[in-house]
Amino acid sequence: MADSSFTLRPLRRDDLDLVRQWRNHPEVRRYMYTQHEIGAEEHLAWYERVRHDESRYLFIFEPDGRPTGFINFHVVDSKARRAEWGFYLAPDAPQGSGRKLGLIALEYAFENLGVHKVCGEAIAYNMRSIRFHERLGFAHEATLRDHHFDGDAYHDVIGFGLLVTDWLKIKEDANK
Repeated sequence: MADSSFTLRPLRRDDLDLVRQWRNHPEVRRYMYTQHEIGAEEHLAWYERVRHDESRYLFIFEPDGRPTGFINFHVVDSKARRAEWGFYLAPDAPQGSGRKLGLIALEYAFENLGVHKVCGEAIAYNMRSIRFHERLGFAHEATLRDHHFDGDAYHDVIGFGLLVTDWLKIKEDANK
């Protein structure tokens, strides 16, 4: 399933300006829990806090060596080997980049981090993310009603899960 032209590499401090630009783009920001524009100091403080956290794994997705996306895994339960993930693409990412990002990131989570389950969430109006999770094989596991308040309104949040056994089946089907 791996394609050598698509790689993940650890997030570096010199990536922060670019990642913050992606995160602050209106088409990325509108689907986040925190929707304000993030300043350089706030972003650096986040990075300094999480880079020393051994339960967090931060990556840059690079098709053909060009930074195109950000992925975050947080192992929230090491005994159960359960991780949460978050991700976003550069606003100018080529079509089809999302699927590649998802596949390479999940391969890393299951094969390198050794997790048993990856969980994701999407605010219910983010149909693109909902379809993305479904196409990657995630199961819709929860609808958390009025779970997110954006300052003006409450929104449902959709919870997804992908088990390692699901992943192995996806890999097997892809190799047929």
